[in-house]
This record gives sequence, C-alpha cells and structure tokens, in this order.
Amino acid sequence: MLSKKNFISKMKTVAALSAMILALGGLGAGECQAASATEKNTLQSYTQVGDNYRSMSGITLTSKLDKDQYKDGDQASLTLSVENTNDYPVKNVEIRYNLPANIKKDKGNSDLVIEELGAHETRELTFTATVTEDSSGPMAPWFKRILLIGGVVLALIILILLIIIIRKKKAKKALALFMTLLLAGSATCQGPAYTRAADRSQAAEKTQAAEQTKAIEADYQVDSDAFMNRVSVHDPSVVKDPKSGYYYIFGSHLAFAKSKDLISWERFTNNIHTDYEKLFKEPWDKWAKKATAPDSGLSGRMWAPDVVWNDTMKKWCMYMSIDGDNWVSSICLLTADKIEGPYDYQGVVVYSGMNNGRTKVDLNQTDVYKVLDKDDDLERYSNTSDSCINAIDPSIQTDEEGNMYMTYGSWSAGIYQLKLDPKTGMRDYETRYESKINESDAYYGKKIAGGFYCSGEGPYIIKGSKYYYLFLSYGGLEATGGYQMRIYRSEHVDGPYVDDNGVSAIRDKSVEIKRTDYGYRIFGSYLMDGLGKAQVAQGHNSAIVDEDGRIFLIYHTRFQSDSGTNETHQVRVHQMFENENGWLVAAPYEYSGETLKEEAYAMEELAGEYEFIYHDPTKAYMVVNGTQMGLVGAADREKEMEGSQEVTIGKYVSTIRYCADFKVDQAEKITLKEDGSLTGEYRGTWSLEGNKLTLDLGDGHVYKGYFIKQYNENMDRKVTMTFTAEGENVAVWGVKPVEKEEDTEAENE
Repeated sequence: MLSKKNFISKMKTVAALSAMILALGGLGAGECQAASATEKNTLQSYTQVGDNYRSMSGITLTSKLDKDQYKDGDQASLTLSVENTNDYPVKNVEIRYNLPANIKKDKGNSDLVIEELGAHETRELTFTATVTEDSSGPMAPWFKRILLIGGVVLALIILILLIIIIRKKKAKKALALFMTLLLAGSATCQGPAYTRAADRSQAAEKTQAAEQTKAIEADYQVDSDAFMNRVSVHDPSVVKDPKSGYYYIFGSHLAFAKSKDLISWERFTNNIHTDYEKLFKEPWDKWAKKATAPDSGLSGRMWAPDVVWNDTMKKWCMYMSIDGDNWVSSICLLTADKIEGPYDYQGVVVYSGMNNGRTKVDLNQTDVYKVLDKDDDLERYSNTSDSCINAIDPSIQTDEEGNMYMTYGSWSAGIYQLKLDPKTGMRDYETRYESKINESDAYYGKKIAGGFYCSGEGPYIIKGSKYYYLFLSYGGLEATGGYQMRIYRSEHVDGPYVDDNGVSAIRDKSVEIKRTDYGYRIFGSYLMDGLGKAQVAQGHNSAIVDEDGRIFLIYHTRFQSDSGTNETHQVRVHQMFENENGWLVAAPYEYSGETLKEEAYAMEELAGEYEFIYHDPTKAYMVVNGTQMGLVGAADREKEMEGSQEVTIGKYVSTIRYCADFKVDQAEKITLKEDGSLTGEYRGTWSLEGNKLTLDLGDGHVYKGYFIKQYNENMDRKVTMTFTAEGENVAVWGVKPVEKEEDTEAENE
C-alpha cells in the first residue's frame, strides 16, 4: 500500500497534469489569440471603446442587434448608428461593414455615405441578413459552459476511479489509465480550431468630391501687418555683422535685406546690383551661358548666395551660384571689406556639368584638370543619379579646429562637401578625395546627403551645443510643390548625418522623398489659431546661433490659396531650441522678441486646452480639383474608426466587422490638467522640469520640448502660451487659443 507521503505526491502530479491539459483544451477552444503583427509606431487618436461602441474625435459609432442569439437559418437585423457629438459639422462620413460567409444580407444598403453630418446629428444604417451556424468559429459562451461542466464531471469521475485503483496498489496502471482518459476528456472539451479573420473590411470606393476648404481671408496682402515690416527674399541666407549688430539675409536674384531685431526688415543694394554682368562674366560667359537657352539671361541665374566673415582673410566672403541649364553651373567667390560691399570677384570655387551628355563644355576653361588627371575616366559624370551634381546652393561652415568647408548641391546626384583654404576662401587643393559611389568624388568632395534625385536643395549646416545640424529642403518650391524643411545631425561637420530614426541623409535609390519620414521635418504646411492664413511650401532656410546662444530659423514661406497658384512669398523667422534628445524644435509662431524663461511657469498657467498640431512628415501640401490637401493643424484630416459585432448563431459565434471614415476640418484639441494628466484627442501624461516639457501619449509616443509665451500672428497680436516638442522623428506643437475678450501684454524678459 502507498504511504501517505507518496500518495500526496501522486495527487500533486495528477493536479498539475490536469491543469496543463485543461489549459490545452482552452487553447483549442479559441480562448487565446495569436499576437498580431507589429504595426508602424504612428500616433493614433484616442478611441473610447465599449460593448459594440466606439468613439473618436467626437464621432460615436454603435451597433445593435434585434436579438441576443439566433438559431441556424434565422433572420437577423443589425443597426449601425453614427452620431456627431461635436459642436460643428463633420464631412464625408461613410459607414460600411463586412459580413462573414455564413451571414447573407437580405435587405439594406452595404454602406451609408453622408456628405455632412451636422452638429449633434445621428444617422443610421440598418440591414437584415439570414444567419447560419459556422462550426469553424469560436464556441458560444453557453456552449462552452456546458462543455466545461461536462469536463469537470468527467474529471471527477476519473479522479474517483484513480483513487480506487491507487488504493489497490496499481499506481502505474492507474497513471496510464488516467492519462488516457484525461486526454480523451480534453479532446471532448476542445472545440474546432479557429483563427479570427484579421483582414480589414473591403469598403466601397470613397466619395471623391470633397467640399473645398475655405480660406480664412479672401485675399492675401503682402505687408498688411503693421507690426512687422515684411520683405520677400527667396532662399534667404542669414549672417550677423558683429560691428553694427545687424542681421543680413542674402537671397536669390540679388534680393538682399537687413534687420536690427529679426522682426522688421529693410532692403538694401550694392555694387552687385549694377555691376553683376561684369562681376560674373567668367562663370557666365565661359561656362553657364553655353548650356542655357538664349532667352535666359544672367539676371535670373544668380542663386542662393551665402555670406560669411573669413577671419583669416579679414574679408566678407560671398559664395554665389551661377546657374546654367543641364547642370552646367558653378559657385564663385566675391570678397568685401564691409558686409554691404562693394564686392570684388575672386574666381570659381567649383564647377559642375562636365560630360553630362546634353551639353559639350571645354574643361580647359575650368580647374577640373587641376584636380583630376587628363586621362581620368569622366564617364561617371554622365550619371545624374549618383555622380553628376548641380553646383549651386553653397553653405559655408568652420569647425572648432578652424577648418573651413563648403556644403553644396541640389537634387540629382547629391549634396557634397569640399574643404576650403581659409587663406584664399577658395578650394583647398591639397585635400584629395577618392571616387567611391555614394561616398565621395575626386572632384566634388565628400558626399553627405541625397542622391538618385532625392537630394533636396538648400543645404545648410549649423553647430549646436553637441551636434552639427544639416538642413535640407525637399519637394518643389512652388506653392503646391510640397516644399518642406528636414534635419539630420552628426557629431562631425562632414557626417555621417542621420535623423532621429537613425536613417542616413544619403539615398541609395529613388523615392518620393517629400512623402517619406526620412529626415526630421521641423514643421509642415500648417493652419492654427492665431494665424491669418495657412503657411505652405516653407523652405530653403538658413539658421544662426546668436552670441547669447539663441538659435533662429530663417526661411521663405508661401501661402494658402483656393487655386494653389499664389506664389507670393515672404521671409519668416522662428526661434529654435535644443530639446533633451538633442534635436531642434521651433516655436509655433514667428519670432517677435519672446525669451525662453529660465524658471518654471506655474502649472495652473500651463494647464488648459490647446490646439495640438502633429506635423506628419508624410503629408505634402497640394490642391487637387479645388480641394486643398496636406495641411496640418486646423485643416482637413481624415479619420477611420473600426468596430465589430459578435453574433451568436446556434453553438458558435460569428463576427461582423464595420468601420466609419470621416473628415474633420477643426484643429485637434488636447487638455493639459494640473494633475499631470492629458485628455482630449489623445490620452496620456505631461510633466514639467523648469520650462522643459515631456508629453507621454503612451505606446512609446514621447515628445520632449519647451513651453514659451508668444504673440500670435493675427492682426491684434494677442499673447498666448505655446509649446513645441519632438519625438519619434516628428515635431508637435501646442497653442492655447486666445479668448476674444483677452487683451494681455506679451511677456518679454
């Protein structure tokens, strides 16, 4: 006979085996689902979920059956309701559903399309269907309960038999019998294997006609704001004269301006405006003109100069692009004793366009053979994807060791960097480069970005507290071209440059770069409270780190128009800050003298409702058939919400899947509460350390930045609280809407 100790040990083993086998039975019954594939980590609006209930962005979607359960062959009726709980209408609402094979629709529409769902309006979609039992689905709860009770009874019977047998000293036979019977019982408890369908509902085509977004103002007027003296300078490059304290911007087509405060600007001219044909005779007549159409003169071909002080030469150095067709361009150097001139021509720093296959040029007119041997194979320069660059858009950098570099290039084969000689301002001919695809070129220097027509243009580099930041402009510069600024960074001036996802600035294949998340997009085309008209196609920027450490972004912007053909542009300046992650974030409104507070704001001053602007890097502004798309902020945003309704048919459960699409043209709102919680369009927490902000919206969506009070950009220039932050390679802004009766003075410390 078994001892008491051995008997207890046998019982523990039996209990463990029972639990394991019952668990296996539960797996067969569909209680545990396989993990779904990981999706891209994108920020999604908060969705409130209940039984047959979904709510997002003020739109509530519910489903209701006419019965709790059905018999095989019954007719079921399902009603889908969509309610707009907002105080404003929502456009292009569409409800649709997807039925499993065992549910056949008898009557009713397959979808409901609503051009505009009014505030607090509810609409319904009802259909009837014949339902049949599907044994491949999960078991109904009542059926699982019966099987579970039966399994428990069977297990007890087996256990009693086992105890009797064990007491008759037949332990081994008993265990074998127990395993056989229990496995048989487990098989009885198991339902058929089931895999829940993961495919999304197959929807009818969306309605293409959308109501055109209305501009806030009928017409845009340049210089309509008396608070600031506006100026139009395309491709502005900024530099500060330490003697006068003035900031200067030099742009394409000899558009030059200056400002004492980065707010009000005035134009100025110098000898270049009157003597450009003489000054640029060599790079134009001997090079660019030979590839350019006869009706295209030099006056429109002087592009994107960059002006710097050369402390070795004790001269102001202007690097000017002289552009020609078919990549036959060059960058030349002019020098002056004073920043406003007069300037003297010194020579060409670099040429492009040799052996491009479209225009034959005389390389003896260049310095190419001063760098390359005459027997070098120049066939690589016929490839505009990886070797034939356009020598325009110079940007000059001097590193901490005093080494001087010129970063340049545009679209086609990439952005390159050459070392300069500080004693002359020209190319450093002692520095040699090796020709390696996607790395460097013997003549052009080191490749740091772009290639395969994904290069962007207007490269500009500044040095922050730790990193060098490389700015590039992607997209077409016209109003509907999707123009935009992106940033990469490196600990070294010559790279390698990467974004916050670790993606290189160098491309190895062609992509539609303006719709990717390559590069950190510091902000997109946007419309928000306190902005008279949406700003679009911002780009070809420069930046400056002032003596006091403040960082400013200077660029040109275009503006929203119903047709998308308004090419009016103006200079804008935004203050930038380095966040805790070492990325630059831009203040939401243009600079108007505000200062970042050193001490913390009070929590009650920061708490409240904000417009939340998520600068989606994959959106590019365009106008199609009178409809404006690609704006962020208070602009059209398409949303989608999904739900499901379980239908009990006989012993099994089937699932009807449904979804609602809708378009909202109001800004997303979030509320920062004094207890550190965050509600509204998104849910999460926020915290403050000094004036530093951390937004945590869950699932890894963490953004680091700053709070700062600013004047808005309306005519009345009201002051309001804003925040700017970055995370996951995406910029986010928050703006507290100003109440109409407020008339607070700005805080300028």
